[in-house]
Amino acid sequence: MTLQKIAAAESAEAAKILADYWTGRGMPEYDAKWAEAYLKEGHRKEVKSDEFFAYKEGDKLIGTISLILDVSGVAEIRDLVVKPEFRGKGYGKKIVSELIAIAKKKNARKLFALTKIEGLFKSAGFDKEGILKSHFAKGEDLVIMSKFL
Repeated sequence: MTLQKIAAAESAEAAKILADYWTGRGMPEYDAKWAEAYLKEGHRKEVKSDEFFAYKEGDKLIGTISLILDVSGVAEIRDLVVKPEFRGKGYGKKIVSELIAIAKKKNARKLFALTKIEGLFKSAGFDKEGILKSHFAKGEDLVIMSKFL
């Protein structure tokens, strides 16, 4: 037995396996046709939107944040960065709060973030789901935080 890329001749059968699995989990909208396109396009087919935002006061750029929303209604917060001179002044909380409002308008059902700043997300109503050890860099553990909207 070996693991190998799905060949073009196998895509219809593989798509049926995926569609049957999703249907069994209560997701019948992901049928064999959708699954075949998914196999061709890759995981980017799942992404409904991928947007970057800048937080500003007047003409001053304070920080950045991004939101990636997938077809299941789960959205990931990434790239929350506040410029060093503005840190510790409540801007992170303001940025996250505004992004939550945007996610709600986009009908996200759940938000999650991989973060080192657990307290910020906890104060915004997120719950800790776990820890990723040495995730992006050795010794840099990230906390998985999530919130249902």
